[in-house]
Amino acid sequence: MFRSLQSRLWLSYFLLVGSVLCVVAVSVAIYLLRNPAALRQAEMHLEVAANVLQRTERWIEVEDKDKYLIVLRRADQNLNARFLIIDSKGTVVADSRMVSEAPIPASAINKITNQLILKPYPQYRDENQKTWIYTFRPLQNGMNLIASNLKPGLTVAQFFREDFLRPFLRAGLIALLLSLLLAWLTSQWITRPLEKITRAAHLASSGQYQQIPLEGPGEVQTLAKSFNEMTSRVQGSQKSQRDFIANVSHDLKTPLTSIQGFAQAILDGTAETPEAVHRAAEVIHSEVSRMHHLVLDLLELARLDSGVVKITEVPVDLKYLLEKLVARFTLQARQAGKNLEAEISALPEIIGDPDRLSQAVSNLLDNALKFSPTGEQVILRAQQEAEQIVILISDTGPGISPEDLPLIFERFYQADKSRSHPDRGTGLGLSITREIVQAHGGKIVAYNNPPEKPAQTLEAPISPNGCTFVIKLPVARAGTTTLAVKPKSFKDR
Repeated sequence: MFRSLQSRLWLSYFLLVGSVLCVVAVSVAIYLLRNPAALRQAEMHLEVAANVLQRTERWIEVEDKDKYLIVLRRADQNLNARFLIIDSKGTVVADSRMVSEAPIPASAINKITNQLILKPYPQYRDENQKTWIYTFRPLQNGMNLIASNLKPGLTVAQFFREDFLRPFLRAGLIALLLSLLLAWLTSQWITRPLEKITRAAHLASSGQYQQIPLEGPGEVQTLAKSFNEMTSRVQGSQKSQRDFIANVSHDLKTPLTSIQGFAQAILDGTAETPEAVHRAAEVIHSEVSRMHHLVLDLLELARLDSGVVKITEVPVDLKYLLEKLVARFTLQARQAGKNLEAEISALPEIIGDPDRLSQAVSNLLDNALKFSPTGEQVILRAQQEAEQIVILISDTGPGISPEDLPLIFERFYQADKSRSHPDRGTGLGLSITREIVQAHGGKIVAYNNPPEKPAQTLEAPISPNGCTFVIKLPVARAGTTTLAVKPKSFKDR
């Protein structure tokens, strides 16, 4: 019982409301039993009665006790209060209710005359333990006047029977029913979206994904939003895995088919001439090289992704490194009938692995030269901006379609879907580049020229066509001996 969240919420609200009603009931009961309003009214009545009687003091200055009694009883009848005259020795000279009420103890009279009772509403108990509130007046003849009345209040029985029980029970019952209704509605408001998340989680475990509407309290909406993001990522991951397997299978199947075919031609004598055998051997060698490169890229990406590859942490002169790469690719560009230019400002040292950084920039330069038309140019620009170094590599190729642009860093993703392209790579170069840049605490983005928002303060792209890749790396601070940011714990091979 009470195992579900809804039942526990309902019970919690019930106990909370019940506790509040009990506290309110006790507080009201105490207040009414003390009856402060009636006490104030009775005190004011005694003050008025004592003032009235004090004005007739000349009538009671005589020492005749009988006259005292006559005056006090008449005042008692008219003013509805008990009056007492006390002499200087504390003796009761006259009491308007000496017959009908119990006398006042001498100890109480002593405290009254010496003004030792300092309560908000001065009171005393007679010999029958009845509580009286009073007011005290000293008279000019040395006597003292006490005006008193029984303390107003209700007995517990009267209180619960007449003034409290029925109306309070009625109000309490209505409040309890309303609270239970609100508790049920609130618990439904909280648990209904949670139940939807639970059902969606069960469906997701069987491969069925659905988006959950954002409803309920803010915390539950945050949970639903996180769940939706999680399912989207899981779907994307599963799709990437399927694409990964399909691409690897195809990229291995094609060269293996070629190798098998040409090897079979050599074995069964179809390739009869030395030239045919040599051509078959060249194809086999080329396809084996392609497969070897693919496997190396897969191993490299897996090591980077899992954090088991060694990243050297040394000061790197990035300007010198980039100039060497430009010099190396300049010859390749000229042979392809293209132009490679560089605009490299003075750059501070960074902490990182020069071989890995060279690999990342080389991948981008190789792609830029590969996809730029003959006679066009590729430009590499680098400069420091605030606490980071920005490297841009722009080409004048056909650019990347908008639907492909967000996916180019995914593994095996290629904007050119044709698998027969002579310059087609493995589809892993940009993924490896991203992993290397992120391992150095940087980030990489790509956009078509011109960008919607130009990168930082570098000059505009060299052409309205093509695309630009931007690498941003953190600058090494003084005394730094490790990578600026290490998202993974890299270990030795």
